[in-house]
Amino acid sequence: PLCTPGCGVPPAWAARLGATGFLISKCCFPLFKAKPGKAKRVRTIFSSEQLARLEQEFARQQYLVGQERCLLASSLHLTEEQVKVWFQNRRIKWRKQSLEQQQAKLAKMGLATPQR
Repeated sequence: PLCTPGCGVPPAWAARLGATGFLISKCCFPLFKAKPGKAKRVRTIFSSEQLARLEQEFARQQYLVGQERCLLASSLHLTEEQVKVWFQNRRIKWRKQSLEQQQAKLAKMGLATPQR
């Protein structure tokens, strides 16, 4: 089989991926067939349920490590790596939004801030 049960890739997708020449690595990331020695990882598409739960956990705490990450990944049928990267990306988005809000407040008060 291309993928193990509970790895996060629905069986129908795994079958379709195999039929179209895709491969699934140990951590269940689909890979494009590319030039020998080169492989490009396909972007993970999260379900709305997975995103809601990830956002809920992020609102509770911005850093998720160890057993908490393992349990969340397992409950969402994702890999720990997928959860780790989602949290990294979400922290970047949060920082960017916070900076934009601060700049908007300062601009509203007539104070300019240097752009980074």
